[in-house]
Amino acid sequence: MNLPPFNYLEPLTLKEALSMLNKYRSRVKIVAGGTEITNHLKSKNLTPSFILTLRKISGLHGIKENKNEVVIGSYTTLKEIHNSSVIRKKFKSIADSANYVAAPPIQNRATVGGNILQNTRCMFYNQSEFFLKGLTPCYKRSGKVCHAVKGSKRCFSVYQGDMAPILIALDAKIILEKKGKARKLPLFDLFTGEGTGPFSIGNNELLTKIIIPIPKGNHSSAYEKMRVRGSLEYPFASVAVSLEMGKNGHLAKARVVIGAAGSSPKSIEETALYFTKTWPKESDIEIIGTHALEASEMVNNLSMPALYRRKMVKVLTKRAVKRALKDLKRGT
Repeated sequence: MNLPPFNYLEPLTLKEALSMLNKYRSRVKIVAGGTEITNHLKSKNLTPSFILTLRKISGLHGIKENKNEVVIGSYTTLKEIHNSSVIRKKFKSIADSANYVAAPPIQNRATVGGNILQNTRCMFYNQSEFFLKGLTPCYKRSGKVCHAVKGSKRCFSVYQGDMAPILIALDAKIILEKKGKARKLPLFDLFTGEGTGPFSIGNNELLTKIIIPIPKGNHSSAYEKMRVRGSLEYPFASVAVSLEMGKNGHLAKARVVIGAAGSSPKSIEETALYFTKTWPKESDIEIIGTHALEASEMVNNLSMPALYRRKMVKVLTKRAVKRALKDLKRGT
C-alpha cells in the first residue's frame, strides 16, 4: 500500500515545531516513532497535507529525577524507559509496561508520547483501504453508523495504549504546549471518553512532558496485560494498580485503572473504600475485581470476544492487586 502524498516538516527546535503546528493546525499530523501513524497513512484513514517529525528536537527527549518527581520527555523511547535505572528504581511497573509493548524493534522506535496519544481502534476501522471501501462510513470515519453496535448513536472504538493506565494510576501529569503558552493537567483529563475524538488536545498543541510524582512513603504498583501473542498484540484488557502505605501501617492511597475497556482508560473509584482503612482481605480484592468488570465497556469490535475480555478484566485486576500488595509488604 502506497502512502498518500504529503509535505515533510523537520523542525530543529521546539519553538519552530510549535510555530509550524500553529500555522498548519488540522492539516498537519505529528510523527514521533512512526509505529502507528504509518499504518493509518497506508490505509488512507489519515491524509494530511503535512507530516511533522520530532526526531531532531533534543528538548523532548530524556528522563530526569527531581526532588519530588520524575520527568519524562514525550519523545523518549519505550526501550529507554524500560532500561532506565531511575524508572526501574522508582516505578518498576512503568518499566514493565514499556517492555510489554510489542517487540524490541518497535520499542526501539516507539515513544511514550506516541503510545499515550495513539488513536482508538476497532476491527471495522483499522483495515485496508480496499476493505473500508466496502463499508458505509462509521462514526470514526465521519459517518453516522456503528458497525460494531447496530443502531448505536456513538462510536465504541477502543483505546489500547499500554503506558497511560499505569501512568494514570501513579497520578501522572502532562505538559501540553502551543505557541506562546503551556498548560499542565492530570493525564487522566487528557481523555474525552469519545471514540471519534479521544483526546482533549488542540490541533496546535504538543505533548512535551510526562511528570510523575514520587510518593513520600513506601509504595508499589503493578501492570497486567492480556494479549494473544506476547511480543505483538495491543492489550485486549489491561489493569494498572498503585498503592501507597500510610504512617499507621495501613494503606493511605490506592488506585486501580483499567485499559482496553472503552474509548479511554477507566479509574475504578470504589478502590479506596476497600483499601485505605484496613489491609485488604481476599474478599475485598474480589469486590474490586467485580467493580473493574462492571466498569468495563466492551463490545465485539476487536478480534477477541467482548464477553471473554470483560471476564479477564476481573482476573487481571485481582492479579495486579495481589502483586502490588506483595511488593508493598516486601518493602515495609
